[in-house]
Amino acid sequence: MRSFSVFFIGAWVGLMGAASAQEPASAPEFSTGRMEAAAPPPGMRGKPINLPDISVIGVLAGHLSDEESDRTKERFEFEEVETAFQGFLYPEMRADVFLALHKHGSEYEAEICEAKATFLHLAEGLSASVGKLHVDFGKLNKAHTHHRPMIDQPQAITNFLGHHGLVGQGGVASYLLPLPFYVQADAAFWRVPGEAEEDEYSLDDETFTGKLKTSFAPGSKSEFELGGSFASGYGAHNEFERDRAKVYGADLTFKAWPSSYERWTFQNEYFRLVRKGVAGRLYRDGLYSFLNYRVNKYWDVGGRFDYAEGAFPEQSIERSYSAMGGYHFTETTRAMVQYKHRRVDGISINEGWLQLAFGIGPHSHELE
Repeated sequence: MRSFSVFFIGAWVGLMGAASAQEPASAPEFSTGRMEAAAPPPGMRGKPINLPDISVIGVLAGHLSDEESDRTKERFEFEEVETAFQGFLYPEMRADVFLALHKHGSEYEAEICEAKATFLHLAEGLSASVGKLHVDFGKLNKAHTHHRPMIDQPQAITNFLGHHGLVGQGGVASYLLPLPFYVQADAAFWRVPGEAEEDEYSLDDETFTGKLKTSFAPGSKSEFELGGSFASGYGAHNEFERDRAKVYGADLTFKAWPSSYERWTFQNEYFRLVRKGVAGRLYRDGLYSFLNYRVNKYWDVGGRFDYAEGAFPEQSIERSYSAMGGYHFTETTRAMVQYKHRRVDGISINEGWLQLAFGIGPHSHELE
């Protein structure tokens, strides 16, 4: 065994010496002056660095309800598949395109969720986005459903802005005010499709929106966010009623981080809808209050109260209480359950959801 070890070490030293001796002494020095790039994979044109960031997000969901007219209950199926293509077009200009398949009834429908070009620096403190966007109205409207810390949409958003929230084609300019603390003002113009069903309400056609928001840190591990939003346009039923509509919003959010993974979130939004039509002026109010506690790296629990008045002349009031809990397998995969007790015009309804959301790629960040 000893002779074998001596032979192995000697052979290794000899090979290393031979490799060094084979270096040609007269080899000319040559350099292109730049770093050589690896060849692209077979079948790919151009350099891989020119490709956009590509992500896929999937949402499976199940729904239970004791409401007999609910056609979405007692199912567990793929609710949504979203793909994202994102990248920079120029050092201060980027593009984001989100395409999705959504379940509507028994069919899947393809749609452009968002497709926008963002100009990050038009002037000092000024930026802008153009395209199809989820409008930055309040706190939740701009977030895609799988990024929300709850499964269902608060009823006030559904009643005043539509089942899919406020989404439009147009542009928004954002200005960071030159103040010693953070204040941002947005002004935007949109064309909203107004796809409300007969028993739903939303804004439609030419719509103007504005928002003012600020935030400050009362302590080293806490933050306050305040915002005010405004939208003005026609109602989706304006062909029959020719009503002008305005929606006002106010939001307040407090966050605290007691430790690395612990987090408290107290989020509130208030909405007021004003409709002016042939029947006169109509006022409707709605709000939600949401409290969430991130226990550790994996678990979070929360609750929400909703109050929403109907958008139509016939007065309708809904109050609901929700409890929810989530488990985060990773930063891109989350399971959540939610129970909701609703009381609509004196009638009680119980609902429950189970949701699994997962993501692949750079857009599939923490799903909240």
